[in-house]
Amino acid sequence: MDAIVGLRQSGKTTVFQALTAGHGSAADSGGEHIGVLNLPDDRLQRLGELVRAKKITPHGVRLHDLPPLFERGAAPAGEVAQTLTQADALIHVVRAFRREDVPHPQGSVNAERDIRAFEAELLLHDLGIIERRLEKLDIIVRSGRPAEREASEREKQLLERCKRLLDEEKPLRGQIDDVQDRKALANFAPLSFKPMLVLLNIDEAGIASAESIENEYSAKSTAPQTAVAAMCAQLEAELAELSPDEAAEFRRELGAGQGVMERVLAQLQRLLGLITFYTAGEKETRAWAISAGSTALQAAGQIHTDIEKGFIRAEVIAWDKLLQLGSHVEAKKQGQLRTEGKQYVMQDGDVINVLFNV
Repeated sequence: MDAIVGLRQSGKTTVFQALTAGHGSAADSGGEHIGVLNLPDDRLQRLGELVRAKKITPHGVRLHDLPPLFERGAAPAGEVAQTLTQADALIHVVRAFRREDVPHPQGSVNAERDIRAFEAELLLHDLGIIERRLEKLDIIVRSGRPAEREASEREKQLLERCKRLLDEEKPLRGQIDDVQDRKALANFAPLSFKPMLVLLNIDEAGIASAESIENEYSAKSTAPQTAVAAMCAQLEAELAELSPDEAAEFRRELGAGQGVMERVLAQLQRLLGLITFYTAGEKETRAWAISAGSTALQAAGQIHTDIEKGFIRAEVIAWDKLLQLGSHVEAKKQGQLRTEGKQYVMQDGDVINVLFNV
C-alpha cells in the first residue's frame, strides 16, 4: 500500500484519479480516498493471449490519497496516521503547474521550495518520535532488568544514530543497512524512513519536456531511495476516462508521448525494489510482485500460503522464452522448462508453476 501525500492545491486527488482511472472511492470521514492501481503490463497481456486465458489479472497496488499533512503545524493523527504507518512508500505530489483560478497557498509556484518544505516537516515529525522514545529508553537503561537494559541499549544506539542524521537534515531512507536495525526502526514508522517518489504535477505546456524535467530534479535529489517522476495529472485523469484508441488519438493531437503512466509506475516499482513474476494458465494468467532476491518458496507464498507450506518444486521459464516456444508443453519437450527448488532466486519476468502437496 502506498500513500499519496503533499501540500494543499498540489493536485494530489487529480493524481489519484489518474492513477486509479477514476475508480477510487469518495473521501471517507477522515478525508482519505482509497483505490487500486492496476499496473499496465504488456508481458502479462501477451502471456494471457498465448495460453488463451479466460481471466488476466494485473498486479494491483492499493493507493490512499491523504488530506494535506502538517497543516498549522499539526502532526498526522487518527486514521491518517495509521495509513502512513502501514504505507510501503510515499508518493509526494509537488505542484509544478500554474493556474490563475487555483492560487498556490504560498502565493507562487516553486517546486523546489515545496519539496524542501515538505521534507523538513517529515524530518521534524520523525525527530519528535525518536526524541520521545529516547526519553523512555533512558529510564529503562537506568532502572530496568538486565535483559531489558541490554536490548534497550542497542535500540538507544540505533535511535541516537537516527537523531544525528535528522539533526543534520538528512532523511532516514536508505541510511540504515542492517536488516535487524531496519526491522526495529520500522516499529516506529518514521516517515522519512519510507521510500519516496517525488511526483511533479506539471501543466500541459510541460508535457513534451517531462523527461528532461525528471532528469533535472533527479540531479538535485541526493537522498537515497528517492525517485522523481513528472506527469500532467489533469490530462492523464481526462485520458483515463477515454477508450484506449480515443486516448491514443488525443495524445497524438496534443503531442503527448505514450507510456507516461508506465514510466511513473516503473519508477515506483524500482523504488520499492520489486520484480514481477507470472503464473500462466488457461483459467487465469496473473502478475505478482515480490521483492528482488526473493526465493521460489517466497513466491509460492505470494500465490497462496497452502502452496508455500506444501512446496515440492517449481517449474520455471522466462516469459520471453515461453512466448518464443509457444507453449509449456513445447518448452518441456525442448528441455527449457527448468525444475527449481525452494531456494531458487526469482528473476524478473519468470513464469512459474509450483508443484505442491496439500
